[in-house]
Amino acid sequence: MTKVMIVDDEKYVRMGIKSDTDWALIGCEVVGEASNGLEALEVAEETRPDLVISDIRMPKMDGIELAEKLIEKFPNIKVIFLTAYNEFEYARQAVRIGVSDYLLKPFSDGELEGSIQRLLHLHPNAPASTSELEEQLIPLRKKEEVSNRYVVAAIEYIEDHYPDTDFSLGALAESMSVSEGHISRLFKSETDISINNYLTKYRIKMAMNYLKDMQVKVYEVAEKVGYQDIAYFSNTFKKLVGKTPSDYQSKGLDL
Repeated sequence: MTKVMIVDDEKYVRMGIKSDTDWALIGCEVVGEASNGLEALEVAEETRPDLVISDIRMPKMDGIELAEKLIEKFPNIKVIFLTAYNEFEYARQAVRIGVSDYLLKPFSDGELEGSIQRLLHLHPNAPASTSELEEQLIPLRKKEEVSNRYVVAAIEYIEDHYPDTDFSLGALAESMSVSEGHISRLFKSETDISINNYLTKYRIKMAMNYLKDMQVKVYEVAEKVGYQDIAYFSNTFKKLVGKTPSDYQSKGLDL
């Protein structure tokens, strides 16, 4: 799991970022938060985050100075700035000191997850192979790598029924005569993610394959992988792939 620290002087902004972001889906966990740069340095020493999401304007120590100190102390750390419109140029200049990315506030649903996915997996230093990049973006335990027969059966059920718009955990559990709680615990233990997140990732991986056909429409792909709401499909796709389905179809994983 990628360890994340959130830094913002407004408590409710931190709470919003923490609660509204689908961290588990993109393989991240929030390990700390801070209200200013000085506090963030202390928290970073304790938690050693891989990624810092920070506001620019804060008391005691602003985001720019914080980023400089973090990058100096932890060279591999990545920083995303959250910036207001009137700070936009300021944030863009911060890229020169090693800041990894910046988002203009208020950002839309799915935009932060997409930015994180692009940053962590589509970095210029990442492997060039498209298949390797896709595997890094959406890693999934294959059934051949799983020892528990119930979990293997659950993965096979997902592979067979992912296009079903009425897919349910209850039906999956019933198909193998076990309780929902039991199969959920076994699945998480073997694969490190929930059944619902596995289903979502499998659907998006299949969508990526369908979108490689330039003739297919995005709404058709959404239907093929079990989504009735194209806006929800597009938002979920962006969270995991870092770009919209139409952008992916036209440009692939190119930045």
